Formats: sequence, structure tokens, C-alpha cells
Amino acid sequence: MSLVLPTFSGFVQPASGGAYENLLSGSFDGTDDKLSIPTNTFNLGDGLFSFSLWFNADSLNSYNVLFAVGKASGSTFRCTGWIRDNGDIALSNWSNDQLTSSGNTIATSTWHHLAYVKSTTGAAGTITIYFNGSSVASGPIPSTGSDFGSENEASAIGDSITGYYTFDGKIDEFAFWNSALSASDITAIYNSGVPADISSLSPVNWYRMGDGTGDTESGGGAPASGDTIGTVVNQGSGSNNATGTNGPTYSDSVPS
Repeated sequence: MSLVLPTFSGFVQPASGGAYENLLSGSFDGTDDKLSIPTNTFNLGDGLFSFSLWFNADSLNSYNVLFAVGKASGSTFRCTGWIRDNGDIALSNWSNDQLTSSGNTIATSTWHHLAYVKSTTGAAGTITIYFNGSSVASGPIPSTGSDFGSENEASAIGDSITGYYTFDGKIDEFAFWNSALSASDITAIYNSGVPADISSLSPVNWYRMGDGTGDTESGGGAPASGDTIGTVVNQGSGSNNATGTNGPTYSDSVPS
């Protein structure tokens, strides 16, 4: 006797709700696309924090800003995570001092995981940069002792807020914690190159780029690849959703 399994022609699994899945990312054109995030979403100060994200660069210029947290006055940034075409990966504070990891291979058209973790308190607290699951730099940011600030203006993903040093490519699974993740946490998130479900790590902010409950395209409908991003809902414990600005789109290119 042979066993015939049923088929489900035409069935499409929804992009939100149900079991964890990763079907979409956010795509940025390198000109002015970004996700705008409201004021005071990230209150960093001199406390602990962690940022985690996946990126896939279509091209790389001298400065490619993945995210930026705004300063309370002026156009200087409280905290900026960025990469350069020569492989440098950096985290900058509001004084534009930075911890940098050099000599990394940043291949274009390839998904990479990046995490920044501040594991000790104080203005000169220890920062660790993780690239594809491994620590590539660790230490305080060489500076005059300034912290990251606690009252922030609007922040952005895929841009430096003001339109300089934009990112050309895809970003996925952007998350923030007001605590320090461990090295084993980062390894688990990287998951040998396939994003893990991070809900058990309780992120404060988690922007899933189309795979989160409530995410929409610009017309308010369910997101699909090629749609202009409307709202990316915070799937973490905090508040504040991200809003597509200047036309970033959803993409079906995802880490895998």
C-alpha cells in the first residue's frame, strides 16, 4: 500500500502571527530611504545596552550608517552604528569618538550579523562589537569620558537621520535591549547564519521588517516583497513603531 500525502495548492503562510518565521527584510536605496523612530525610543545614558541586526549591502561607500540615535539638540548623534568599505565596523558616541574593528571582510550581496553590546556602566564602559557571531573588538570608546546621552531626538534605521551616510542594501531583525547580552546570547542569535527567534531574550525594541504582527505596507495592507514600507511595529516590550520614510521597501531577500 502506498501513502499519498495531501497537497495544499495555493496556500500562502501569512507574514505575521503563528510560528516564528522570517520572510521579509527592509530594503534601503542608499539615497534617502530610512525607517524613522520617534523621540526617546532609546534612552542610553551611561547604562548597559545591546543592539543586534542583520545587514546585506548592495554597495559600500566610505561610511554606511545602519542606525543612528539622535542627540537632544543639534544634528550630532548620540549613538551611531556603521561600517566602511574597507571592513571597519564602528560604534560612535555623541562626541564622535568611536570603538572600531578593522580588517573585517564585508562582502556585498551577502547577509551578515552585527551586534554592539555595552557590558559595563559609566561613560567609559566596555563596548564589544560582534560580527557574524564572534567578538571582533572590545574596550571603552576612546573619548573625553562622554556617555551616549539619555534624552534623544528621533532615531533612524538605514540612515544617519539627517540624510548623510545612508545605507544601500537590506536590514532585518533590528533589536535593542537596555541590558548587556552575553557572548552566548549573540552566538545563539547568529545561529550559524540563520536568524533565531529572540523573543526569549525579551528585547525592548524589535523591528522585524515585515514579519511582525501589525506590520503594514504604505497603504495599510499586509506587507509583501516590493511593497513600500508603511509601519514596522515594535515586537518588543517597549513602545514606538518605526515608519518608512522616503520609500524603503520590503524585500524577500532574508538571511538564510
